[in-house]
Parts: sequence; structure tokens; C-alpha cells
Amino acid sequence: MRQCKIEIHKNTRIIILAVLCLLLAGSFYNLYRVYSEPSTVSKEVPVYSYQHQGKLDYQVQIKPNSVFNEKTLGPGESYYSNLVEAFDAHCSYSYTADQPAKLTASYMVVAVVEEPEVWAKEFPLVPKTVVEGEGKEISFSRPFSFNLENFEEFVNTVNRELGVYANNPQVTIEARINVAAETADGQVRDELTPSMVIPLGMSEFKIDGTIAPQEDGALKDSVLVPNPGLRGKKVIAALLAGVLMLLSILFVLRTESKKPVPVSEIDCAIDKLWKQNGERMVRLGKDFIMPDQLIPISLPSIEDLIKVADEACKPIIYQEIGLDHDVPACYVIDGLTVYQHMLQAPQLPDEVISSPRCSQVEFSES
Repeated sequence: MRQCKIEIHKNTRIIILAVLCLLLAGSFYNLYRVYSEPSTVSKEVPVYSYQHQGKLDYQVQIKPNSVFNEKTLGPGESYYSNLVEAFDAHCSYSYTADQPAKLTASYMVVAVVEEPEVWAKEFPLVPKTVVEGEGKEISFSRPFSFNLENFEEFVNTVNRELGVYANNPQVTIEARINVAAETADGQVRDELTPSMVIPLGMSEFKIDGTIAPQEDGALKDSVLVPNPGLRGKKVIAALLAGVLMLLSILFVLRTESKKPVPVSEIDCAIDKLWKQNGERMVRLGKDFIMPDQLIPISLPSIEDLIKVADEACKPIIYQEIGLDHDVPACYVIDGLTVYQHMLQAPQLPDEVISSPRCSQVEFSES
């Protein structure tokens, strides 16, 4: 049994086919690209992980006074320069890893007296010291002390020598800690710098800085792992290409270009007549009846009727189907005479050309 096809305009069908072809080509390219991807990819994974923390702790020794009974003040408070005797500080460090390794930690503590962005001078407080060990952990603890008066005197000396007084002098106590770990997979190096920032030349001050920094780190290596999501992408790409191919085949098999509606010879001829003489033609309705007092004269061709219209400068009256005839008819009324011609397909010429003799058509009867 022959299946009925869906008729679509030719141009529309071509456009849809072109779009389907482009989509199908794109789906096949995507399918090729997905299946060209490697099944494994390189990924960095940690083979040695660690955590380390450095810390600066301190106590402020207070001179005897009539206000405070305490002999020392702890971190995070406000301090009065006239009452500060000295600082008792403590530098500590701890390192912990997930695997044993050969560990080496080195550290030193310095005081950096400076006018920020102008000048700076370092004073060692703890010389460079090396601590070694093996295993997963290493740590050390080192006490030290310093006095602000020595730094204040140095700032005054610099002010006199430079002739320019520092606006915001300060001293930064830095513990410069470096650690190295020798593992079976390679070497790890890292550093921490706990610091205390103390303003100078202030009657009352607070201590800022990064007193207890803590960081995590890892030694990474590249390993091959399955390409994540590749299987799903292959299924989706294959399914998409298959669906588009099926749609394209069904569209080709179940549709056809709409066949043009056949036009009769007389319709073609009438269209030409209207195109060439439409400005001088008048269309009548089906219920129009030619008055009885008019004298009819039948003409053998439409060319003769056009000549009469040109000579009389009258419009051509067109009636598609009248009450007394079943074919299109054209008339030219001149006075009491009506010239008429019944349009028949064989009688219509291929080219109906009107004469330019009459430049203006008169619609009134003489």
C-alpha cells in the first residue's frame, strides 16, 4: 500500500533538508571528536602531604609603677612605652606529615627597624639554627628577649644623621623559618615567617602582625586516571547522531515538494491581458446586465476590441462570468454601441499590446 507523503513547498523543503544536513554533519563531527579523546588523562595527586605552623609568643615586663600591680602583661593588650621594661618572647614551630621523610628545619630571628619605604636596618636576635630529624614530625622552641629602648635610640640616631625625622618608625620581629623534606617521591621546601610589628615613638601602642601563621602543603605527582565522563559523552554523541540521521531519512521518505497548481491557458492569457492593460480596464460584477438599448457588435479578437478602445478613448470593461454567458467577456461602450468579445483560450494571443494612441481613458458615455 502506497503511503501518502506530506507535501511541502519546494523552497521550504530544501531549507529544512539543508538544516538537517548541517546538524547531521555537526553531530558526526562531535561524535568523531568524542571518540578521539583519550580514555585516560593525566591528573596531579598528592603523594606527600604536610602541615606546619610557626608562632611568636611574648610577655611584656612592666616597670614598677603606681597604677599596675602586675609585673607582666600578655599578648593583645595596650602597652605604655614608659612602663615597658623588656619583651620576653618565644619562637616555636611544628611540622607534621602523612609519611616519614628526612626533615631539616632552619630558623633565625631578626628585628627590622625601619621607616617603611624609606630605610630599614636589621638586628639579629637569634642566630641561624638548624634542626634535623627523620620521621613524620619535627619541631623546635626557642626563647629570646629584646628591649625597645635600643631600637628607639637607633631611630633617634638615624633622625640626627639624616636630618629627616621618621614619621612612622616601627620594629618588626621576624622569625624566618625554612623547612625541607627529602621523600621517596622528591623534595619539599617551604617557609613561614611569623612576625610582630611594634610602633616606635608612641606613648601607647598595640602589637600587630602575623603572629601564628599556619599552612598546608603537598608534593604532587602526575598519574593516569580514567577520563571522567567520557563514557556518558560517547553515549550522548552517538544517540544524537542516530536521532538526527533517523529524522533526516524520515523527512526525505515522508515528504515531497508540493506540486504547482496547473493553470489553464485562458487564465494565463487573462493574466497577461490585465498586466498589459490593467490601468485602462474596469471589472464588473456577475450581476451586471448590458442595457437593452445598446446595439451589440461582436468582434472576432481581443486585439480588435483594444483598437476600438484606443480609437474611442474608452475603457475596456471586463466581466469574468455574466448572467447571459459562462466565459469571460470584454466590452467597449461607445455611445449606443457596445463592442464585445468573448474570451476563449485559443483566441487569446501570447502578447496583447495596447496602442499608446489614447493617453487618457474616458469612462463617461458619449
